[in-house]
Amino acid sequence: MITHKKMHGIWRIIASPVLTEIIAQSGFNFQILDCEHGAYDYQTLETDIRTCDLYNCLPIIRVSGLNNVEVQRCLDLGAGGIVFPQLTNFDDFQHATKLLNYAPEGLRGYNPFVRASNYGISDKTKKNLNPLCIPIIETLTAVNDLDKILTLDRIDAIYIGSYDLSAQLGCIGQMDNPKLIELTNLIIKKCNDASKPVGLMINDVNQHKNYKQKGVTIFVNKVDSYQIKNTFTNIIKQYII
Repeated sequence: MITHKKMHGIWRIIASPVLTEIIAQSGFNFQILDCEHGAYDYQTLETDIRTCDLYNCLPIIRVSGLNNVEVQRCLDLGAGGIVFPQLTNFDDFQHATKLLNYAPEGLRGYNPFVRASNYGISDKTKKNLNPLCIPIIETLTAVNDLDKILTLDRIDAIYIGSYDLSAQLGCIGQMDNPKLIELTNLIIKKCNDASKPVGLMINDVNQHKNYKQKGVTIFVNKVDSYQIKNTFTNIIKQYII
């Protein structure tokens, strides 16, 4: 469940139960396991989901798109939520919400013998029978439909895809570009006005403080690959004169 309480997580592109365990033990609230750009397949995904569960760290999966079978398999493995990328308009966002629900409200197929349903033995249901729906706002056409998108109750939170938005704005990778900052602030305000939790990626404590004051409550502390390389680079720099 996502509330307006502050949450911290990290983006994952390296499939590794050891790394998942280290991050979870470190106190992060969630990990986003990336099936769009990351090195995950269903086997490694299941292992990292299990590891997150051991430490009460929410496993959220970024799927590659609006693929019913892919979403369903991730949910059957026990994903606590789904991040949907590259949605372009209200219809896409509405379709994403339907992929998370069983009939008659949605399109999700039901199989009681998978991990998400405790393999058909226990009467207890797992928390991910109501998985989180977290679509990414990363296209300008989606921004144009944002007011309507925010009326969808099944959306639990909005994630701002700053890097793709920078490309759409013609300032690719320029995270401090005024156009991108202005658009980011607009999205945050609209989410706040609609009482919808909103999240984004931050680079440092100053950005955290800035966006926290603006109403952001979900913070992604960059990507595992970057954090690892940055840490080791800074270590070796100490010994280079």
